[in-house]
Amino acid sequence: MARAALDAFDQQIETRKLHEIVELLWLPESLSEEEMSARILRALDLYEDLKPVGSAESMLAAQMVGTHSAALDCLRRAANENQTTVGRDMALKHAHKLMTIYTQQLAALDKHRGKGQQKVAVEHVHVHPGGQAVVGNVETGRRGDKDLNDAEPIDHMKDVSTPIKAAKKRAP
Repeated sequence: MARAALDAFDQQIETRKLHEIVELLWLPESLSEEEMSARILRALDLYEDLKPVGSAESMLAAQMVGTHSAALDCLRRAANENQTTVGRDMALKHAHKLMTIYTQQLAALDKHRGKGQQKVAVEHVHVHPGGQAVVGNVETGRRGDKDLNDAEPIDHMKDVSTPIKAAKKRAP
């Protein structure tokens, strides 16, 4: 009995999510039922392709679907052959704003998911006698059948001396 109640609750949540997404779409009464269904299914497909996890991502994904739909509507209005120059200009400005918002939403989603690009700048490296340093991308683990941690040194790099070692070799 408890599972049935949970299943019913899950169904209510999915129904509410569907209504939220449909309410974001412009569906004029002049559309055929087939076209209306196609637009709704496309919006749901866009939402599901974002693969939201959790409430925050779910809300953002729904907003992104709405923003995308509104931007396309503005572009559609700008392309209308009966549109005035002023109307076309206004529709294109609104489309531009909406597409900018969409890009910001996508960046926010990526940042929330930890996909934000990080950059580290190394300005000074000090290697003391007996020390080792690696500057650059370092991969650990296995590639193919070879363990990268057990890689052989590059032949011409086997006997690299630090400036201190080189100075000691030159000293009398």
